Amino acid sequence: QKVLTALEQTWHPEHFFCAHCGKVFGDEGFLEHNGKPYCHQDFLAMFAPKCQGCERPVTGNFLSALQGVWHTECFVCTECLTGFTGGSFFELEGRPYCELHFHQRQGTICHGCGRPVTGRCITAAGRRYHPEHFVCAYCLGRLQKGTFHEWGDKMYCQPCHDKLFA
Repeated sequence: QKVLTALEQTWHPEHFFCAHCGKVFGDEGFLEHNGKPYCHQDFLAMFAPKCQGCERPVTGNFLSALQGVWHTECFVCTECLTGFTGGSFFELEGRPYCELHFHQRQGTICHGCGRPVTGRCITAAGRRYHPEHFVCAYCLGRLQKGTFHEWGDKMYCQPCHDKLFA
């Protein structure tokens, strides 16, 4: 009669099977955890770390970030699914974002140019601006806080506002 030796014991081949699903091991062999044999599929599903992006088991190359592991192809901006070629990313609620989508979520996009405001910022009428983009909609002169008028969705300096709307 055929026997096999595994896990420091002798087994009939038909009695050596996955501790989870009961499948007899074939040519693919088995993996051990806490002294019990498992088929590859069950071992990965039960014991391999899960990717924070796709929640599938991580077996090969991976990244560690945001208190978890990621397949390299899954570590992308949550919004646009673009990779972080420069190596830097922004975190919001435990998820990775590119700079643009992080700032969109945070409400820190310049209303004048549409790019993130990361330095000095002017807030007017509930919108944010780079100082150089806080300009009169008519003459394009830079506005100073407190010396502008809002008309519709646009900002005007005092002289242009008086000329156009007074």
